[in-house]
Amino acid sequence: MDMSSDRQALTTRYARMQAEEGLVDVKYLLSNVAEATTDEVCREVEAMHDALGRGECKALDFGDISKH
Repeated sequence: MDMSSDRQALTTRYARMQAEEGLVDVKYLLSNVAEATTDEVCREVEAMHDALGRGECKALDFGDISKH
């Protein structure tokens, strides 16, 4: 079975992160697996990582002691 380009891109990204940054494990929880295919999830996760890489994010402050 051939991997979709979205799935391959995410697999490649996580392999690089494992080798270069020590990534150990990644898990995503879908509340309803009927709402998205594996390829759709991979595409969204890749888009999230791309946005993070472009700095399109901000730290959230919930006013608790979990701030680092």
